[in-house]
Amino acid sequence: MNPMGAGAASDDADLNAIMVPKTAKLGGGALLLLGVLTLVLFLQTVLIVQVILLTIPILVVMFALGVACSVSGFRLTRGSGKAAVWGCALAAVTFSTAGGWFAFALYRGVFSLLSLALMPLAVVALICSAFSIAWARQADHARARLRAQGLDPGL
Repeated sequence: MNPMGAGAASDDADLNAIMVPKTAKLGGGALLLLGVLTLVLFLQTVLIVQVILLTIPILVVMFALGVACSVSGFRLTRGSGKAAVWGCALAAVTFSTAGGWFAFALYRGVFSLLSLALMPLAVVALICSAFSIAWARQADHARARLRAQGLDPGL
């Protein structure tokens, strides 16, 4: 068997392994949308709710989650393994934060449909990110093998 043929076959397998599946694209898109809508909720909260000492940490967390979800969602659509793992964690934290904020805002007399809508979107992002972890880690390893051979497919 020709060693060059075996190397070409493994290169083809590695190139096929880094093709982003629909689950990862859906998870990344949902995570990106979750981040953007969390930032919109942050702005809505700043504009509507009276900022008191209790709401400042919540606002900081909302802003940080929005940015982190957006970045992780973009990286997941590109096939990053770390982004898939971080996406699961961020979606879970965003789910609980949005639910807690909905209850707190309702207690304060503010009904936020946006914070209520973030919860199912966070569940979709969590599930799709979780299903993408195994593939994304394999894609990371395939990218590393391709880089070792002098090919850089990106991300």
